[in-house]
Amino acid sequence: VSCDKIGVGDPDGNIPSVQSEVTGFYVLNEGTKGMNNASLDFVNLRTGEYVNDWFSQQNPEMSLELGDVGNDILIAGDYLIIVLNGSGLLEIADALTARHIAEVPVPDCRYVIENDGYLYVTSYAEGGSLYKVSTEDFSVISRIGVGHDPEQLHFHDGHIYVLNSGGLQYDPATGTTAYEQTVSVVDAGTFEVIRTDDTGYRNLYKVICAGDVEYMTSRGDYGADPGAVFSYDRGTGKTALISSVPVSNWCSHGGTVYAQSTTYDENWNPRISFGKLSDGVYQESEFLDLSGVGISSCYGLDINPSTGDFVLTDAGDYTTPGTVHYFHADGSLVWSHTAGVCPSRIAWIYGAE
Repeated sequence: VSCDKIGVGDPDGNIPSVQSEVTGFYVLNEGTKGMNNASLDFVNLRTGEYVNDWFSQQNPEMSLELGDVGNDILIAGDYLIIVLNGSGLLEIADALTARHIAEVPVPDCRYVIENDGYLYVTSYAEGGSLYKVSTEDFSVISRIGVGHDPEQLHFHDGHIYVLNSGGLQYDPATGTTAYEQTVSVVDAGTFEVIRTDDTGYRNLYKVICAGDVEYMTSRGDYGADPGAVFSYDRGTGKTALISSVPVSNWCSHGGTVYAQSTTYDENWNPRISFGKLSDGVYQESEFLDLSGVGISSCYGLDINPSTGDFVLTDAGDYTTPGTVHYFHADGSLVWSHTAGVCPSRIAWIYGAE
């Protein structure tokens, strides 16, 4: 199936409708650093409508629109939280309407999770930080230091697990980067680091859970060390190698992790691959039929928690509008639509009209 026959650039934003418990989703378009062109698209699955630049339409009074570099997105109860790395703030909006509610200054913010009325946000600021934000009044409660340049994080049983990358610790004198390979374990009650686990894998990036297994991925040094996927024992901090192919994007459903990897040869020619991770075993699997789709730069992968349908985003040349592709659970393409610049993260909506 060719993209141009599925509705890319449909001026009316029409897409095939899907009836499920999940009524729609947001697409966070990262934008280009320094261009202040992060944006938010809205997809109404029940009515079959794709709306570009939804946040700006819902908030015409905001002259600067959404902000610079949309890095993460989360729906927590009635709130939509968007992490704007370049702007150094969290945008708080209504989960169903995307109407602006508040802004929370968090310098160099990266990723966010929510638990029990608090947001926890990783930040590159001050060498590496974790911020705690109240959802009652959206004030910053506290900040603690973690490892250098923290990325994603996960909450489990009263503890926050923060993946540290060290990706900015470049030494011009030696021409090397002192990558981190640690996980900072934080007690959520006291908001203190109680343990630092050395994983043995450099440049930690993403974390995901399937069943009771926690998987992490590292990006290595972009050279001799390509990165890896490994399991992590939350109790002991021990790790076990699963794959020497690092994951770029992943999502989980029904105990299985669906993963996408982009690796490069010595001439920086990309190789895009897909795989499934289950019970600690990774196998390459073409679970999406990409024949005729023409993917340039895979930038996001997510799965409809109600239907098992997939969303795959393509950043194209990273400076012009990208594309969102929606696939049936069986891997067949349903529709494609033009998005904003660098479409990356998805947030699923329940209850949209």
